[in-house]
Amino acid sequence: MQESSIYILTGAIQSGKTSSLLQCCTGKEDCYGILTPVVAGKRVFMNVQTKEQFAMEAVDGEEEIIKVGKYVFSKNNFNKAVQIIRNAIETKGWLVIDEIGPLELRGEGFCKVLKEVLAVRQEKLLLVVREGLAEQAKVHFNISEAEIINDAEILKKLPG
Repeated sequence: MQESSIYILTGAIQSGKTSSLLQCCTGKEDCYGILTPVVAGKRVFMNVQTKEQFAMEAVDGEEEIIKVGKYVFSKNNFNKAVQIIRNAIETKGWLVIDEIGPLELRGEGFCKVLKEVLAVRQEKLLLVVREGLAEQAKVHFNISEAEIINDAEILKKLPG
């Protein structure tokens, strides 16, 4: 695989995409961005570089929230995740954004920061996109050149 490309990892919900990405990035010093693993039954944000984890879901009484389907997310923690991505835009390594889904397609979540990323970077970018939304995401974010990866195991072959 060439390094000068955008990759879109897609697959069924709970099919192991994030786990494969975590395994792929572990031990590599040139991986940055955000993963969203499930830890103790709760989805969390994880800084790919530092492995720091913080809640994705809002806590009771939190006023700044983002709702999507049955989920209620912490807007403050989303903003923290966005800043981690923003800080990694100019890095030379891989930038991972997990995930792009309905929230981003309606202009929320990682939508704005992904547009910022795409304005300055067209290489070593790996996006996780919910199954069935890859083509819609490509159109929405004006991504003309991207390789869609359906097999999470192929990520082990990514260079760098």
